[in-house]
Amino acid sequence: MWYECFMVAGSAESIGRTLARLSHFASRGDSADADNSRDNILRIVRESEQRLSVEDIAKVANLHVNTVRTHLEVLRAAGKVERTRELTAGRGRPKWLYSTAAEEDRYSQLASDLSQTLSDSTDPALAVQAARRWRESDRVAKESAATPDEAVTIAARSLGRLGFEVDVSPVGDAIYLGRCPYAALIADNPVICDIHAHAVEQILAGTGQPVALASVDVFPRRGVCVAHLHRPDVGPQRVVAGSAPERTVAAEPTNRKSKRSRRTA
Repeated sequence: MWYECFMVAGSAESIGRTLARLSHFASRGDSADADNSRDNILRIVRESEQRLSVEDIAKVANLHVNTVRTHLEVLRAAGKVERTRELTAGRGRPKWLYSTAAEEDRYSQLASDLSQTLSDSTDPALAVQAARRWRESDRVAKESAATPDEAVTIAARSLGRLGFEVDVSPVGDAIYLGRCPYAALIADNPVICDIHAHAVEQILAGTGQPVALASVDVFPRRGVCVAHLHRPDVGPQRVVAGSAPERTVAAEPTNRKSKRSRRTA
């Protein structure tokens, strides 16, 4: 038992620190990285075993070379790709060839390490402990609030420090999370979302106010999640029913990692 607890604590420490480091890598990018085409171009360069020309990328991405060139310049400015001249003995100016930058390679390595640690860990307590370690690594500690509105503000501010773009609903009963630093990892590691949810719960609990996490909608739109909050101090005076059927939640994937995710909830 002692050994198992020790192993969980070690895994949680590793996961928490890696989540913190990955969020800092993502925060250095440009906000336009949410653009589908630019994300796709970066993925093509990442997955290639050799350096690619603009023409190579344009063919795979099905985009005009000028569009690809513009996106590559933004990715270069963000430190995500680098370019070198093609070595050729032919006539004419050699082409620029693109590959992932050294910093981007470090991001990929961290992401790979995180995926491996998550796949090796099945203890239900892992997500809770990893959330705590993640907050500690990013210096997001418990902070008390005088009112429920202040509690929501503290949660939103804390989530911003954890790497998200954050907005709060006018009613204060939902927090919108954009530009997720881990969006590319969620499909294979859905337990990351469980860790996020536990982090929100811990932040809200630390405020001392009766505000709690009700649920998290994962990617109802690409790159955006919604944290729904339970607040006894706000509620509609009246609800008028419409003709649409009741909202249903999509079933989770049935792969092994999503099953582990449910065990850690």
